[in-house]
Amino acid sequence: MSVHKNDFPTALSELNRIIETRNIPNAILFTGNPGSGRKQAAFRFAKGINCTAGAGQGSVCNDCRSCKKIDANQHPDMIVVAPLDPRKAITISQIRQITAQTGTRPHEAAFRMVLITDADRMNTQAQNGLLKELEEPPENTFFILMAKERSALLPTILSRCRSLRFPPLSGPALAAHLCEQYPIDAQWAGIAAATAGTDQNLAATLVHPADDNLSKTPKTGKTSGIDWYSTRLWLIQQLCDLISGSASQKIHTALGLSGFLSQDPDGVIPGLAVMRTFFRDLCVFRHAPEKIVNRDCSDRFQKLAPDIRDNDALFWMDELHETEKRLASNSAIRMTLDRFFLKLIPI
Repeated sequence: MSVHKNDFPTALSELNRIIETRNIPNAILFTGNPGSGRKQAAFRFAKGINCTAGAGQGSVCNDCRSCKKIDANQHPDMIVVAPLDPRKAITISQIRQITAQTGTRPHEAAFRMVLITDADRMNTQAQNGLLKELEEPPENTFFILMAKERSALLPTILSRCRSLRFPPLSGPALAAHLCEQYPIDAQWAGIAAATAGTDQNLAATLVHPADDNLSKTPKTGKTSGIDWYSTRLWLIQQLCDLISGSASQKIHTALGLSGFLSQDPDGVIPGLAVMRTFFRDLCVFRHAPEKIVNRDCSDRFQKLAPDIRDNDALFWMDELHETEKRLASNSAIRMTLDRFFLKLIPI
């Protein structure tokens, strides 16, 4: 998903001023939640500072050679550093690789960018190793560090960075943004925004057209190619059947859900997000039906609500949270999902 000037007015206005004045700090720290648009803003800034058609006014043409190469992740002067393993830290050896890569002038760019996407996961040795680079960066090179919070970074790192905060978009703002970016109606945009919470990347995945012609739609990174509009409706119906269907079909439904989601690892997180809204809606519907997320499924919740106790739905939400934790710790996807869906079957 691209960023818009109204998404983070303070942060983007500051970045535009830097582009216009050409007074580029050695390092800029972007703080905010994952999916808050920080990475997109970093690449937009890199495009703006290197765009050959923007005349240094903060605009981005998206059509010059530099912009196209950055969009295609083919620019040799856009260096991205991230943990080599999701469970591990960024190490001093990765920082040394940065030093080796930036030892000469940029290949093509007027200004080379080094983006450290999980800077708060650098270990202490790596942070100390980065200090010299931030104090005296290579010629025409700037650093952008992304972190969820400032507290995980050393004071010496913080003192060498200009800090910009990326607060989460509100639900209505994210929904409006989705309507601008994709050919969807307001209701689906609102449901997708509420399902994704503050994660813009997840929201984009939910509404991204399930086709192979990605050049006609905004870039969202990895996409599972699943049509999440229809898949969401199917998932909700399957969960309804699992909870209230006939006893002979419940185990079959549970294992079918697990099998479907585990076929495509990229679809697990969106699927869990949809299920989170389902259990929330079960709790909310009896007390405030107008507040449910999946408003186009209100008839299904109306049928279920009389037979579901709030404690049941809360238990299922706890189990879903436990499932998310297990998956985040690299538990086997199929076994973990089997466990979850079988626990949903009322005894």
